[in-house]
Amino acid sequence: MPSLPEAVDMKYGDECPNAQVTEVACVALTLKRSGRQRLPSVLILSECDIEKAGDEEEVERKCEGVRELDLSRNKLKEWKEVFKILRHLPSLGFLNLSYNSFETPIPDPSEVVSLTNLTRLVLNGTKLPWKDVHILLENAPRVEELHLCKNGYVTVETTSQKYSSVSRVHFNNNPSTDWPEIESLGQMFPYLEVLILAECPLGSLTKDGHYRENFPNLKYLSLNSTKICSWDSVDLVNKFPKLTELRLQQCPLYENYKDEERRQLTIARLWRIQRLNGGALITPEERENAERAFIRYYMNEERRPSRYEELVHQHGELDPLVEVSLQPEKEVQVTIRFGESTMQKVISVYSRVLDLKKELEPEFGMSPSKMRLFYHDKGLDSGVPYAPEELKINSKQLYTINIHSGDEFIVEPKVKP
Repeated sequence: MPSLPEAVDMKYGDECPNAQVTEVACVALTLKRSGRQRLPSVLILSECDIEKAGDEEEVERKCEGVRELDLSRNKLKEWKEVFKILRHLPSLGFLNLSYNSFETPIPDPSEVVSLTNLTRLVLNGTKLPWKDVHILLENAPRVEELHLCKNGYVTVETTSQKYSSVSRVHFNNNPSTDWPEIESLGQMFPYLEVLILAECPLGSLTKDGHYRENFPNLKYLSLNSTKICSWDSVDLVNKFPKLTELRLQQCPLYENYKDEERRQLTIARLWRIQRLNGGALITPEERENAERAFIRYYMNEERRPSRYEELVHQHGELDPLVEVSLQPEKEVQVTIRFGESTMQKVISVYSRVLDLKKELEPEFGMSPSKMRLFYHDKGLDSGVPYAPEELKINSKQLYTINIHSGDEFIVEPKVKP
């Protein structure tokens, strides 16, 4: 298994070799071959099989100036090896240790390196005990963004310590099912503004939750792919005093609703939310349309949510929308005239002119080739009648002439020249 300096050399190449001297016309020129003199400030060493820190002088020399370090998906097992690396990165602002399997907890808090400049810490899939998470946070007083996804946390263990710098927590895909455990995150991080709980099997928010006390600054909440199954939990979102953006998709609650219904019924319930499931801000027009749709949705229901009365007080009683079918007629009843003869006939609007002529052949004893057919739009649909028009193209389908029930066809024999 390579050490960190060896992994650096394999990925980024060795440092420049010694300078070479070439004499040209008695003038000594120093030429250097191209090579990496210094590592980039963002050092990505993911999936490099790193197990050990290696020689600390080498670590210090090779990692000088590194501000972001990604060591995810390596073979790190002991925290002492991690601390050997971190003590030589005083300017480190971002650290990713995801999916390293630490076999033992942090042995002695006094050995932990103080990460005074660290603002983002990613610990996904490490399965760290909460004790170790607290030790790391206590030694990183400026962390703003914390990732704790896929760590198997059913419960959230708090201490008396509050971490006021943390404003964003990713808690995705942990098996927590109870809202009180989530409220513990709010107690631990009192200035939390963003909380992502996607793919946690939360079944509901609780009526006795302390939303204002535990989440006084929360502005963004993701409940995507949770087990939320009732509108009561959606209503409780209103209790977050500063929440303006919500993600709520792929939940059991929405299974029996159409996409437009999901959005409208949710917007109508949540008067503080300004953005729902990403995208543009909710406009006043969209909100009013959603609230009116909400009233109409529940107006004939026996059990109505409390929000219904609030919206009726705001918008008044509404009439049900008249359902208008925009589907075109498939069949129409028309009048057929031939000389003094008149008949009523139901025809398909998808028939061709030639098909209609063939249907009329036995009626009038006239072959289609000897028949002239005129269409007379009576204007029953538009109120404006038109003069009869001869249909000369046998392949034309009747719906293309905008035919309606009540219109007429006039049949005449072709006159020999």
